[in-house]
Amino acid sequence: MGGEQANREIDISVVATGEGSGGVEHGRALIEFVDAVIALVPEEIHAAREKLKNAIGVAGVVDAAAVLAMFQLNTRAADAAGIAIDDRTIEIRDQVGIALGFESRPEGIAP
Repeated sequence: MGGEQANREIDISVVATGEGSGGVEHGRALIEFVDAVIALVPEEIHAAREKLKNAIGVAGVVDAAAVLAMFQLNTRAADAAGIAIDDRTIEIRDQVGIALGFESRPEGIAP
């Protein structure tokens, strides 16, 4: 996966469309896992986790879960702590969000 993966183009539009893999190896299984966890439906989480485990192994599932958890934690912790977000960061967040089909967020605060 290493060097070969580095030469692939990543397509972030998959986040907005829910179609395809985003150009990431096992991307479809990763997206299904993230969607299931965010939806908080135990049966969907179990099915997605098993599919992902079959694709990338137990260690890969642990890594994917850790990344997902850190994204959730870091954003919410920063917002809860009242950490000031500079205007440029808010602008970049909004541009990425708009590219993915989301509306801008007041003061850059996470959903």
